[in-house]
Amino acid sequence: MNLSTEHFLYTGIVKHRRYTPFIREFSYPIFMLYLDINDLNNVMKKSILWNVNKAAMVSFNRNDYHNAKTRSLDQAVRDTVQKKVGERPSGKIRMLAHLRYFGYCFNPVTFYYCFNHEDNKVDFILAEVTNTPWGERYSYVLSASKDSKEKIKSTMKKELHVSPFWDMDHLYEWSFSSPTEKLGVYMKNFKEGEKVFDATLNLKRLILSKKSLLFTIFKFPFMTIKVVFWIHLQAFFLWLRGATFFIHPSKTNN
Repeated sequence: MNLSTEHFLYTGIVKHRRYTPFIREFSYPIFMLYLDINDLNNVMKKSILWNVNKAAMVSFNRNDYHNAKTRSLDQAVRDTVQKKVGERPSGKIRMLAHLRYFGYCFNPVTFYYCFNHEDNKVDFILAEVTNTPWGERYSYVLSASKDSKEKIKSTMKKELHVSPFWDMDHLYEWSFSSPTEKLGVYMKNFKEGEKVFDATLNLKRLILSKKSLLFTIFKFPFMTIKVVFWIHLQAFFLWLRGATFFIHPSKTNN
């Protein structure tokens, strides 16, 4: 199915599970927007509800996303993919992310699905992780196998300090489904061969319209503020239970 001019809402559940030194898990409802990054001005035509690079109830602001110093988000994503894996995406790029809701945006992870020239298969996924409160970002790039149209999988070293309750000596194992009627992301963390943590994102697709977006915003009010609140609340619970605290690597290297 050609997705070149289609934009969607995805709603579902995100779940985190910690396995050591004690078991703790939590989940919460979530929605994200799936947008062709070269068609934002068309899909988000100026209105009170949404806008591009201007204030609105829902807004896309270039400064919130990958390599904001580069004027074009499309160009920035293609450049990073090429730098990381030596190949340049040839087709459309769609972003799965939060936008600014009521003026505030935060994305723990933003996913960029880079399609082939025929627009029927994902060739690469750029997953950009942002930590809080430091606001640092790191981009992981996964390449699809030439014959696979189902799952995109990859294992790579952890490169960004995300939580003060995990150290850096981890391997990430990513698994992505294609962004169709259902969308899934599964990430496992391994330390010395043992799975210590996993995160799951399970979403279902809805048609994106002003009506559906407005309904979703009021069903999930202040989504991005809640995401940050949940992150810090869970960190507080881990601290109460005595989880080992790891200071930021930049502090240990000074």
